[in-house]
Amino acid sequence: MLKNFINAFIDIVFSHPRRILGFILVFTLFFLYCFFQQSHNNHIEVFFEPGDSRYTTYQQFQEVFGNEEFSVVALEHDNLFSNESLEIIRRLTDALKRVDGVDRVVSITNVEEFFGTEDAIMLRQIVPDGKLSPRQLAVAKARALSNRFVSEHILTSDAQMTAVHVELESLMESQKRKTSYAILDVSRRIAGDHFALYCSGPSFIEVEMNRLSEKDFKTFIPVILILIFIFIILLLRQLSLALLCEVNLLVILIWGVGFYVFCGEKFNIITNTMGAILLAIAIADSIHILSHLKETIRKQHLDTVAGLQKTIRQVWFPCLFTSFTTGAGFLSFYSSDIRPVAILGVFTAISVMLAFILSISVLPPLIILNRRRVARSLEKIKVVQGTTVRSDIFTRGLVCFGRFATRQKWLLFVFFIGVLIFAIFGMTRLKFETNTFNYLPDNNRIKSDFTVIENHFGGTIPFIVWIKAEKETDFEDPEAVKRVETIQQHLLSENKDLTHAFSIVNYLKEFNQAINANKPAYFKVPDSRLDIVDAYELGDPAVLDRIISLDHRQICITFLSIWKSNEAGYRLHSEVNTYLEKILGDAFSFNITGLSSLYLRMDKHLQEGQQRSFAIAFTIIFFVMLFVCRNFWLAIFSMVPNLFPIIMTLGLMGWLGIPLDVATTMIASVTIGIAVDDTIHFVSWIRRNSGLKKDADEAVVQTFVDVGKPIVITTLLLFCGFFVLVLGSILPTKMFGMLTAFSMVFALIGDMFVLPPLILIFKPRVPPLKVHAGHNNSE
Repeated sequence: MLKNFINAFIDIVFSHPRRILGFILVFTLFFLYCFFQQSHNNHIEVFFEPGDSRYTTYQQFQEVFGNEEFSVVALEHDNLFSNESLEIIRRLTDALKRVDGVDRVVSITNVEEFFGTEDAIMLRQIVPDGKLSPRQLAVAKARALSNRFVSEHILTSDAQMTAVHVELESLMESQKRKTSYAILDVSRRIAGDHFALYCSGPSFIEVEMNRLSEKDFKTFIPVILILIFIFIILLLRQLSLALLCEVNLLVILIWGVGFYVFCGEKFNIITNTMGAILLAIAIADSIHILSHLKETIRKQHLDTVAGLQKTIRQVWFPCLFTSFTTGAGFLSFYSSDIRPVAILGVFTAISVMLAFILSISVLPPLIILNRRRVARSLEKIKVVQGTTVRSDIFTRGLVCFGRFATRQKWLLFVFFIGVLIFAIFGMTRLKFETNTFNYLPDNNRIKSDFTVIENHFGGTIPFIVWIKAEKETDFEDPEAVKRVETIQQHLLSENKDLTHAFSIVNYLKEFNQAINANKPAYFKVPDSRLDIVDAYELGDPAVLDRIISLDHRQICITFLSIWKSNEAGYRLHSEVNTYLEKILGDAFSFNITGLSSLYLRMDKHLQEGQQRSFAIAFTIIFFVMLFVCRNFWLAIFSMVPNLFPIIMTLGLMGWLGIPLDVATTMIASVTIGIAVDDTIHFVSWIRRNSGLKKDADEAVVQTFVDVGKPIVITTLLLFCGFFVLVLGSILPTKMFGMLTAFSMVFALIGDMFVLPPLILIFKPRVPPLKVHAGHNNSE
């Protein structure tokens, strides 16, 4: 039924080439419009499904206490407490407040503290406004250094660097980008000439990831198209065919990316590789059609249209089959709990199938409508006297490799086992990385500024303990607040990765000192419920709303942490969770949230998703191989060269200390989905030659001759296509491209030097493949 349908479709394509191209052109223009509407979003939320429990908790926390969107502008000068420096900081603070999308700005020039007088308590600025005398400047400096909040968050101990904290409203991606760029522009314009300037923070990092993601997308596509064009010229030696192939690839790219955008999806550091991956895979169908057409014209002396029609009828099934296996590998990503990975899998699988459909419906009409030009190119082929197979340098090399694989089968087998053991030990050293800050290149300005800020002010990754009063109590009760104080002090003293903390405890201690004649001995939690209520009533709502709920039954302790590794993060979360369960009892409930919690959730999703998607891909591919091999043990041995590149790549990652992240976690499923195509060709030809050759060794050597060239060419194309991703700016993308490229090489080694020894040593039954009349070796 499928065969009849495809053949009928081919008849329509050849009967009405102009109408087919016109129909495709209409959709191409629509998808081209969609193509240019693409946008990028790398906010933490895109990595979670809407129903994820950990992310839902994070959203609920934001509903109560506001978002965590902030930026930090750090200013360094050897004399911060001069009138000139302070005036610039004041102007910068005022200018940043006026930036659209900024909610609040806190700097050394506007930060306030509680201060008590004989008959009142008030909030006063630590650094007064206006021009200050030398004595006033000295007092302001001493006051700033003695204030615990300022000394931890705003001013370094040597008083040579200060941080301006810029809190943002909840913004859409496009507005957040405008706001972040405005903050950078204002900061450089006002303070850049006087201070050493450092700008970073979660909002800056997200915007920078979006910028680099867009830049990489625009880089990958032209480079791959140019490489493919050069490669086709070298392979076919026909300019007209190479140009038509490029047009076909452009249509495939526009449809794939346009459909993705049409469905409402945005690109991110994972999905921005989709275009490059699609081109690297889609070229196989075009190469298969054009190479086969070239051979058909040369050998059978047919005219262009007749040769093309025969070619399409012969190659559509293997092209469909390999598209299906590749699509199945990507579709396995749908089981991932990390949404960009799942989305990339689904849309790449759809695009691979679209590439097959477009290759047999765009390329033939293009050739037909340009048949005179193509015919002149192909005419040259007919008069060229081809060399014999054995005299061809490439073929002779393949024969040598085939002889080596058969004569040295035991050596190769022992070497394979040794390398496998080495790689498996490497796999035990694998680690996961989910901190998006580490995805930026080391020479990136935002990353280097982030490092400077972290070195001077401590941790920057929020680790938040959210506590709720469950019974007849609230956080107006001094005992409840003192319990929070105990938690805060204990966690800071016991965990070196937590550098600072802020909660109602800090606020109430300062208030209590102020109402007791500013005596340092009273820097403690008030013993009176009335004093605590007064502090809430007199305090700054902009501060209180971020640390305590309006009903005073929920509070949060915001710790700032240094994120060294996911392993350290798991230990920290486990220890804190155990401690809180013990100290809070039944009177309170708690949640640990913030970016640190989300990073660990992503890590768990990565580990589970990788195992699940690979298991699905492996199962699908195994049944495909069973269908191809028609023998259980032959199918088992045929899976080895598909597993070999995965084990080798993951093993090398472990030995080299390259972590698994949101991109490299896809390598296993991508590799097995693509590598199986060449294995299918190799096994099919072994089955064919086993029926023609009595000697198993000769059957293997002949298989090298028959199928070696196309799988080497395919591997080279895939290697180049994936290796282009190394030109990217985001580290996971670069690593994914490089490692997947080398996985393709390992897959070729597996097909040529692992599979033949296994077949010759263990001798599974190889059912001969019937050769039908007119069967062409190109298939």
